[in-house]
Amino acid sequence: MHSPISFWTQICIVGAALLMTRVLAAPSPALASEYGHHGGGGHGGGGGVGVGVGIGVGSILLNEAIRRSQQSEGAEPAGCPQGLVPSRRHGCVKPGKDKGPEVAKCEPPMQYRKGKGCVRPKPDHEPEVTKCEPPMQYRKGKGCVGPKPDHEPEVAKCEPPMQYRKGKGCVRPKPDHEPEVTKCEPPFSYSPRDHGCVRHEGPEEASCQWPMVKTGHGCGCAPGFDYRNGGCFKPPIVVIEPPYRGPAGPGHGPEGPPPGPGPEGPPHFTPTPPQEAGPATPPRPREEPQSVAKVEPASIRCLPQDLYDLLEETYGKRPGLNPCPAACLPKPASFTPAELDAAATKSGINWCENCLQVGGYMPLGAILQLERAANVTICVNPDMCRLPGAIGGGAGGEQVTEIRTIFKDLPAGVKNEGNLAVVVGNHDYQGDLPDNPDGSSDADAVIALLIDQLGYKQENIIDLRDATLADFERVFGSANDPGGEIAKRIDKKDPGDVFIYVASHGMVKEDDGKQVYLLPVDAKLDDLDKTAYGMQELYENLGKTGARTIMLMLEANFAKNLDELINPPNLPELEVEAMPVNPVPGLAVFKASDRDQKTIKDPEYGIGLFTRYLIEGLAGRADQAPLGNGDKRIDTVELYVYTADAVRTAARKSFGLEQKPLLGKIDNLVVNNLTAK
Repeated sequence: MHSPISFWTQICIVGAALLMTRVLAAPSPALASEYGHHGGGGHGGGGGVGVGVGIGVGSILLNEAIRRSQQSEGAEPAGCPQGLVPSRRHGCVKPGKDKGPEVAKCEPPMQYRKGKGCVRPKPDHEPEVTKCEPPMQYRKGKGCVGPKPDHEPEVAKCEPPMQYRKGKGCVRPKPDHEPEVTKCEPPFSYSPRDHGCVRHEGPEEASCQWPMVKTGHGCGCAPGFDYRNGGCFKPPIVVIEPPYRGPAGPGHGPEGPPPGPGPEGPPHFTPTPPQEAGPATPPRPREEPQSVAKVEPASIRCLPQDLYDLLEETYGKRPGLNPCPAACLPKPASFTPAELDAAATKSGINWCENCLQVGGYMPLGAILQLERAANVTICVNPDMCRLPGAIGGGAGGEQVTEIRTIFKDLPAGVKNEGNLAVVVGNHDYQGDLPDNPDGSSDADAVIALLIDQLGYKQENIIDLRDATLADFERVFGSANDPGGEIAKRIDKKDPGDVFIYVASHGMVKEDDGKQVYLLPVDAKLDDLDKTAYGMQELYENLGKTGARTIMLMLEANFAKNLDELINPPNLPELEVEAMPVNPVPGLAVFKASDRDQKTIKDPEYGIGLFTRYLIEGLAGRADQAPLGNGDKRIDTVELYVYTADAVRTAARKSFGLEQKPLLGKIDNLVVNNLTAK
């Protein structure tokens, strides 16, 4: 806007210029008369008119300029009502309502704020809050900062038995972190201090009645008593003199030694029935022991119904064999009645109600002999969690029985000199993978059987110890070499039989319960697809070897983790596809356990329970009556029925657990031929 002084100066100059123009343009005296003659005035008439016109025009222009200037200067009204202020654009307005056109023209980084104009943005107003580069994270008022120590994406990825704890990451569970701590029955509650169920009597001193004793601030069972069903009871006692620790040997298989006195006679047996302990005062009447379940006489052999049906379907009715009544398992101490009912319904389990419980491991042969001698049923009270290597005589470095005692008096195998065998024993795993404690001893026992009993030549046995993925692909085949070394060593004109035994870790892919793998010692748990050997790939490659028949024996667990703990009663939970999805001609697969069921170690021989009875069956016991037909040939059905029956019986009787071997086959193949010895 121009200043008033400058505007008035321009007006004055214009008016003066017009006036001077009229004066300077006046005619000379000579002409004035002419103008005056024609103008109708005197001598001064023409000049007066000129000056008058000039002054008049200048005055008009000057007045117009002054009027316009006054209109412009007077745009802001004077005398606005109280509470309003003058506005050049809108007249009288409320204070703050007159926003200038510059509100959207703030120069970055300035920003317009209502009532404040252009201001700098707040420190926390940052467009890049979502653009922090990992591992940095946006925090309000702080910008991009590192994650807190307890903000770990791997909290759900701790490998068992490790558990995630806030602020500590993956740690081992506390010793008193046991699933059963919340399962004490009222008025008992779990006491971490006393590591058991105690009765709390409130703030007063607890009053304990025998067989309960004071423990900490409550009452617990006295030493020698077990807590069951809201009370304390003495467990039944079985005394064996002397303790039976001998080898299985001839006549000591799952059927036990033959009836009749042996060199030392039957072991002495002193049963003490379970009794409920009453208070010291007044004494409670002693309860009569409950009747125990009867067992079949030694002369009658029975089989689980499914195994009996398989034998009858294959060979017809077998003399001397009958289906067994449904077997039972001891009740896990940690199970509530509702959990017992649910497990029985889901898995078809019968819980033992009338049996004499023993606390420690006993060999199956000794248990069966005692049952027949005393006409009782014996069962083992299972611990909450078991380590396969921590049960019985095979643990702690104690000398185990030589495996050759199983088959030293049995007929030798024949016609195996030209056959090929592959034995895998994975023991020492790399990285974070736990070792497989029995991998080496399992493989040693099978090689001893092959050479000493079944007649295989040493040069025809591919012995793989601590096999890597490259070893698996070299021997069993890969995408570029289907069939592998096995196919190269098969005579195409006269193909023989192949025997394969694998003692190794197995695993189910955690995000896909149908992908199952054998784990080489260099496997990576976070990349199983590239570092482990798929089971279905193994079956397909074995079908391309060109062998006449292939027997595959798997002493492996196939679970979602490699935890060695076994939770009674060891029921399978997953629906895994460890067996062939599509049948392969000439291939029979024996698997140590059902689905993801954990396998058990046999303490007598320091090898897997499945491997122990598999060796017994292959050495000739599977052909013996009444299970076998005595034709000096062992086929897949005979071998499976013998092994599965022995493993299932030993797991229940000696450990109080379940282990159910599986068989996948397309026809009944010959596994071994025996001499007439």
